[in-house]
Amino acid sequence: RRFPSVSHHHFASCGVSAAPHSPWRRWGRLALLSLALTLVACQPVAGTTATDQPSRSTPSVSPPPGTPLTDAVTTQRLDHYLSGINASGNVTASILVARGSTILLSKGYGLASEEQHIANTPQTRFRIGSITKQFTAMALLLLQQRGKLNVHDRLCQYITDCPAAWSSLTLQQLLTHTSGIPDYTNFGDFPSLIGTAVTPTGLIDRFKARPLSFTPGSRWSYSNSNYVVLGSIIERVSGQSYADFLTQNIFQPLGLHDTGYDSDTPALPTHADGYLGPGNHPVFIAMSEFYAAGALYSTVGDLFTWDRALLTGRLVPTAALAEMFAIQTPCPSGGCLMSNDLGYGYGWFIADQSGHRYDYHWGRIDGFLASNGIYPQDGVIVIVLSNLETTNTWGISVKLGDIALGTTSTRNKFAKRGRRR
Repeated sequence: RRFPSVSHHHFASCGVSAAPHSPWRRWGRLALLSLALTLVACQPVAGTTATDQPSRSTPSVSPPPGTPLTDAVTTQRLDHYLSGINASGNVTASILVARGSTILLSKGYGLASEEQHIANTPQTRFRIGSITKQFTAMALLLLQQRGKLNVHDRLCQYITDCPAAWSSLTLQQLLTHTSGIPDYTNFGDFPSLIGTAVTPTGLIDRFKARPLSFTPGSRWSYSNSNYVVLGSIIERVSGQSYADFLTQNIFQPLGLHDTGYDSDTPALPTHADGYLGPGNHPVFIAMSEFYAAGALYSTVGDLFTWDRALLTGRLVPTAALAEMFAIQTPCPSGGCLMSNDLGYGYGWFIADQSGHRYDYHWGRIDGFLASNGIYPQDGVIVIVLSNLETTNTWGISVKLGDIALGTTSTRNKFAKRGRRR
């Protein structure tokens, strides 16, 4: 997630019944905003436009209940819903919904740049915050397949001057947020450091001497520190930078040409500008502050290719994928992010959405919200990438899943636990 916004890090949405846990908390120009606030309904954005790919007509009325969910009918329903919230200015994003290998809808809504009046399109690049963790987890599994490490290894095998408190920790506990290592993005000095370039070692030094928050393995608690440490291990074991390893072993083999480690100053028009609210930019962010926990950018099309690669086992064997998507640790009472969450795998939340399994992750990084979700038993994929934090990214993603599945969800409550997700 990105983590912060206002410039803090988190994932959030508006127009839903409760606030999500974002991975990062935003801190506005001078004050930190509480993520515990109830999500606020999005306000219309002047000059909102939608860019279609391909263009489709919007039905004047919603199809009647019980209509068979053919691809054509599903696309009409998706278009009808999104056209409605776009007309009221309540969506600024690129959105893709697919069933199997068929893309049902791929569109851009609102503006990638309010100042330059550049529209969002399906090709627009967005910061994806904590969706980065899916790629970090896959890098670990690739190294495991090559015999370079094992997720059950002790962490201290890979850390110089490893703290005594970390002696029992395993890589798996970092992958599943059960290590007890505190989240460095929650430290009081983080807002003052967010614009400062830092090395992986420098990040780890910020929390290396801190006591663990709980006994390792005893419970789940989201911490970006876990994935920072995993990124440094990927570098040590592979002999490459984190960015180079992902590029050569994941992005290039899958043809993800619009995914990568983001620049501190990405350029228009290919990359969207981020907004905390209409006309309100976040403070400058050094992407090295988020590293393997949240520094990537992508497009809806590339994330679709990524999700399909996971569903079809293109990168690692089925057994390794089963490990990634297994419930490795259960969620606390009330859920991890959503109230219907069942547990956490390796870089993925696992939920039961109206009787359908839902594997997903959210991301929040100042000015950007992201949701990548897969309904594996149905072959449905829903991706929402937004560059305006008042967009109800979480609520929209759940609603689109309902439409694609032909279901009606109970209004999900987003857990209020923690500062950043």
